[in-house]
This record gives sequence, C-alpha cells and structure tokens, in this order.
Amino acid sequence: MQNAIWQFPFRNLQEVINKMNRYSTLGARKLANKRVSMVSALGHGAWSFIKHYIFKLGFIGGWAGFVIAFGNFEGTLYRYAKRYEETQDWRPPTGEPVRGAIKT
Repeated sequence: MQNAIWQFPFRNLQEVINKMNRYSTLGARKLANKRVSMVSALGHGAWSFIKHYIFKLGFIGGWAGFVIAFGNFEGTLYRYAKRYEETQDWRPPTGEPVRGAIKT
C-alpha cells in the first residue's frame, strides 16, 4: 500500500454514548451469574480505562484516544452497575418529592 488509511472510530460523542449504553446493557446480561458491587464496578471500569489508554496506546490518539478510553471506562462501569441494580431490586423512593430545594 502506498497511501495511509484513516480510521475514524466514531462520528461524534453521541455515537460513543449510544454505543456505551447499548453494550453495557448487553454486557450486564452476561454477568447474570456473577455477584457484583459498586466497588467492583468502579474497579473494573478503572482497569478498562488504564488498559485502553495506556497499554493499548490510546494516549497517542490525543483527545480521541482519551474519549475512547473513557467510553470504555463508562461502558464497563455501567455494565457492572446495571447488573448490581438488577440484584438489588431498586425501586423509586416511596416518600414525597422534595420541593423548593433548588431555586432557579
């Protein structure tokens, strides 16, 4: 090959966010037999960022490399958090909503 090949991993930030949300939902299903916590969610997310940004040389890509590594952090964190949510059977609060706490 005589010409360089340009690869654009995403068109815009919205595409990264949609992909992270979709993949984290699918990934949470794969964790069905695992016991998770929010601490493990944070730990797995942090490891994913370090792996993509440092070991896979994401820092060479500048801002795009950082966004991709951070997207992997978020996707992994949300995957474990979604699984944790399923195990905790979270529900909306039963009390009255707080009114007037924030003045605009």
